[in-house]
Amino acid sequence: MQETITVKGRLKVDVLKDGVWTEGEWRDNVITTVGKNGLASLLNSASTGTSWVTHMAFGSGTTAPAAADTSLQTELSGNGYARVPVTRSNPSGNVIQYQATLTNLSASTTIQEAGLFDALTVGNLRAHQLTGAQTIGASTSDALQITWQVTFS
Repeated sequence: MQETITVKGRLKVDVLKDGVWTEGEWRDNVITTVGKNGLASLLNSASTGTSWVTHMAFGSGTTAPAAADTSLQTELSGNGYARVPVTRSNPSGNVIQYQATLTNLSASTTIQEAGLFDALTVGNLRAHQLTGAQTIGASTSDALQITWQVTFS
């Protein structure tokens, strides 16, 4: 008997505009080849404290994600932007959940893509997806929150 493990990701984009949250819908994403290789390496690692994902990045690219991607098409930089540390949780036995909120930008920005990375700068792109055009204003009452789930089945 041969058993197969499948890794599938999905994300939800929520937007805070003028102090009011609008909830997005769940979208499937691409787990990159580097991401799958990283999972295999992590399972083989004897290191404690090792994490497959530590940060979420946001960008303005609109090209469809592919398994061979190693970076976002156009990662944001400047205007108060930096990769955002993720909060990790385990909502069910076979699901890893990552959540990050982008806030306090110094200029209005349209987010089109997001990615999970294993470092604050450079690092490995573990998963990648388009978010749809989400414009975040330069206001403390505007934010973008992404909840990203990776499911093993």
